[in-house]
Amino acid sequence: MKRVRLRESDLQRIVKKVIKEEEESLLKKVLRKLKGVSDKQLEYNMENGLPWDWKGTKESFYEKMEPRKGNRRSN
Repeated sequence: MKRVRLRESDLQRIVKKVIKEEEESLLKKVLRKLKGVSDKQLEYNMENGLPWDWKGTKESFYEKMEPRKGNRRSN
């Protein structure tokens, strides 16, 4: 195994990056709690490529986001 030398500036950069990631993670958890998204719902959203704060199913998401076809009315 090769030895790697870290300078103090390298170590500071790494520590700052880790702290920033932890702060972002904590912020996301707080927002999720405020919006009422459960851990199970968040996992479902991530698996199906949905926004993290969506509270429904993937079918309801696509139904809401896709324009309806043949539903054009003129006045």
